[in-house]
Amino acid sequence: MTKPIRPKKLPWCAYPKVTEVQGHGLLFHKKDLPVVDFERALPYRSATYTIKPTKNLDTSQILALAHVISSSFAANEPMNKHVHPPRQPHKQLINVTHQDVFGNDPFGSWTKVNLLYWFVRLNLITDPSHPKGAIQKNNDVIGHSLVITNKDSKPIGGSLNSTLPHKKEKERHNDPFLEATFSYQYPILDFIYQHEGMAIQTLSDNYPHFKKAHQSGKVGYIAMIARSTELPSEHTFELFVSSFENFQKLGYEYILITGTNQWTGAACEVLGAARIYFAPFRDKTRVAKENEAGLNEPFSSDGFISGKDSGLMVYALKLKND
Repeated sequence: MTKPIRPKKLPWCAYPKVTEVQGHGLLFHKKDLPVVDFERALPYRSATYTIKPTKNLDTSQILALAHVISSSFAANEPMNKHVHPPRQPHKQLINVTHQDVFGNDPFGSWTKVNLLYWFVRLNLITDPSHPKGAIQKNNDVIGHSLVITNKDSKPIGGSLNSTLPHKKEKERHNDPFLEATFSYQYPILDFIYQHEGMAIQTLSDNYPHFKKAHQSGKVGYIAMIARSTELPSEHTFELFVSSFENFQKLGYEYILITGTNQWTGAACEVLGAARIYFAPFRDKTRVAKENEAGLNEPFSSDGFISGKDSGLMVYALKLKND
């Protein structure tokens, strides 16, 4: 199969609105999950950029990728775009630095982009279960993630991937940087984990082979995929589909993806993924309203977790036939 020079734009992917309750909740009830269809996805692929493994990047490049992803999520991801961090910065961050394998750095400014940068650094590219003073790279994420760089070797897009965890590891305690990121992210993460958990449980209950693969660490997961403005959107799909190929080559059997943007949904559906579970953003308020929020609460203008009348769609796909 040959990748096209000019990839086609992904087709529009419609998600249910909050009033379309027939499209909410569990959606997939067929006998088996579909298998990835790389041939169907070929017209949307790109021969323009080279996909590189993140494990081959140096420290500065990995941190630059974290900045690309945080900036993109702050501007484009529907929940992070709508929800604001607490107004009051954490006092524990004053005159404190964070030491990990990537360096010894102060927290910096109390902004949405910087909070997301530290979220990526603390929860994805390093391991939040590692004790203070011995925080190393998260080899699962670094080993499965992919990146596109420009001619100057600067990351301009990436997909942070991992093995879907079978059980949640405990984060280290008394880490003011971790606590700061969660003070902003907790309503968003709670929304995601709650509905992903229901989808995963349903898949495990209905598909014994998925359950076995999950318990054996053979289910891949795309945690965050994003680009800078330097990378045209029509070429970003190559990161996505290459992640599927990479998991398949490594012997993974399934992949789970949560789409909060319709672009992710379109990318999943072009590859043949099944819609498993949908949760609307605006069925109820999940954060404080701006004019009612305390100094230490995340908030939005209207109390909803997103300004977009859409939601979160969990997808699943087999990477090989049984």
